[in-house]
Amino acid sequence: LDRIRGITRLLSFSSRRSALRLQKTAFGHAGAMRACFTTSAAWFLVQLSASPALTVVAGEVNSAVAPVDGADLLSNVSLVSTSWQPRAACQRCPAGSCDRDDATGECRWFPPPSDGAGAYHCQVSDCSLVPTGTQGLSGCWQYDGRNYFSVVDRSFPCREASGYINHYDGANPLGIRADLTRSNNYFLILGDWGRAGSPGSCQRQVAEKMKSYITKQKAAGRNLLFVASVGDNFYWSGVKPESWEVTWAEPYGTNNPISPLNKVPWLAVFGNHDFGDDDAFATCPYRMAPQPLSHIGGQAYGSKQLNKDKNPTRPADTEHFWLPDYNYHYEIPEADLEVIAIDTNAAFVAELGGDWHGHMKAFAACGGQAEVQHFLNSVFRSGRELLRERARNGTARTVVIMQHYPGFCQKEIFQAALPPGRHVNVICTYGHVHAQECQGRNLHGQCNMILAGGGGGCCAPEIAEAGFAAVALSDDGSFTTDVYSSEVSMPAGTCHWQRRLRAA
Repeated sequence: LDRIRGITRLLSFSSRRSALRLQKTAFGHAGAMRACFTTSAAWFLVQLSASPALTVVAGEVNSAVAPVDGADLLSNVSLVSTSWQPRAACQRCPAGSCDRDDATGECRWFPPPSDGAGAYHCQVSDCSLVPTGTQGLSGCWQYDGRNYFSVVDRSFPCREASGYINHYDGANPLGIRADLTRSNNYFLILGDWGRAGSPGSCQRQVAEKMKSYITKQKAAGRNLLFVASVGDNFYWSGVKPESWEVTWAEPYGTNNPISPLNKVPWLAVFGNHDFGDDDAFATCPYRMAPQPLSHIGGQAYGSKQLNKDKNPTRPADTEHFWLPDYNYHYEIPEADLEVIAIDTNAAFVAELGGDWHGHMKAFAACGGQAEVQHFLNSVFRSGRELLRERARNGTARTVVIMQHYPGFCQKEIFQAALPPGRHVNVICTYGHVHAQECQGRNLHGQCNMILAGGGGGCCAPEIAEAGFAAVALSDDGSFTTDVYSSEVSMPAGTCHWQRRLRAA
C-alpha cells in the first residue's frame, strides 16, 4: 500500500484529490495485485509484482471516487502512454455557447413550456453576434443580465472544428537578445511557485537561489534569455489584482533595478491553480457579463492573467510576464531556439482551482463543469494543432515544449509532423508535482524531460526537492541541463512550506 500511495505524486495528481480502487487478482507468493487509480483525468492500471519496477498504463477519462492519502515519491514508475483525448461534443449554437448537460457534455435541450416549443439556449456576449437570416433561430433576449438567443430546431447542425484560435505574435515580440555565441545563452525553468497571499519562506528561498545563480552566470559572461514558468503561477484559484506585486514582482525583483531578474522575460503557461474562482471566466470568456475583457478576431477573452491586449485590466509593469494566449510559440532565431507553450488543463478539469472548493463559483458562472470541459477541450485540440504547425514551419534546432502536467508533453505529435531533413532537439518541461527531477534523458545523456514543480508555492509541510532547472545552449545546436546541483536545488529538508488558510 505504501508503494501504491506514492504513485499519485509522480503521476502528478494531488493525493488529496486522487482516488484509488484496489482489486486483488493474484495475491500469492509474488505479492502481485492490480490497482486501478481513478482520477479526474484518467485511470491508471498498475501491475505490482515482487520486482521493484511498476508499469503505468494510461486510459480513458473517468470521474474521481474516494480520496487517498499521499506518501513518498515512487521513483521507479514508468508512464507507458497518455492516451487521453478530448471529447468533441456537439455545439448546436452557431454563435456563442449553449448550456450543457453535466452528465453528457452535450447541449441541453430545454423542453417546451405549455404554450411554446423546446429549444437550445445560446449565450452571447453581445446581441450583435446573434446570426440573422437563419431559419430556426430566435432573436436576442436577456435573462439575469446576460444575452441569449434560442435554437428551436433540435437537429440543428453541429458547429465544431478545432473550436479555438490562438491570437499572438511569435516572432520575439519582447525583443529577447541572444549572445552571438550560442553557448553563452541559457534559460531557467520554474513551476508551482506563486504561493497564495504572500511568498512564504520556501518560495523566497528558491527566488534568492535563482538570483544567486544568475549573478554567478553573468560574472562568467553568460546571458539569461528568459524564465519558463510551467504553471501554477498564482495559487489557489487564479490571479488576484494584488498577486502581481506580492507574489511575483516583489520576491523575484522583476521590476527592481538592482535585482538580477529585473525585466527578465517570463514565458508562462496556465496550471490548474491558475484557473478557478479568482479568475472565473478564464474557462468560459463568452459568458462574462456585461461583456468579456476583450474580443480578438471575434473570439472572446476573459482571463485576468493573459497579456494586456486580451486583458486591459492587467497592471502596468507586467508586460514582461508573457502569456499571450492559452497556446503560443516564441521564436528566438539568434539563439536557434523556440518555445512552444500548450494548455493541457482539459485533462484535469476537476482539479481546477485545486478542487471543488476552488472552482465551485467559477463552474456555476460558466454554466457547469461540462461547459468548462468543452472550452478547454477546444483549447487542447488547438494546442495539438500548434505542435504540428510548428514542426512543419519552425526552423530552430532546439525546441522547448512546456505545459503543466507530467505525461502530457505530446512531443510525439511534434516529431511525427517534422518534415524530412529537419532534426530537432526537443525538451519537455512541466510541473504540477512539487519536486525537481530529471524524468528522461536524450542519447547524449542530457535531461530532456524536466519536472520543475519545486518553486515553493505549494504544498506539504516539507518540499524535499525545491528549486529550479537551468538549460544552457550549446554551439552544436544541443543543450546541457542542470536539475540537481546545489546551485539550482535546495538541500533536502531545508525548504518548509506552511499553508495559508483560506479567508472565510
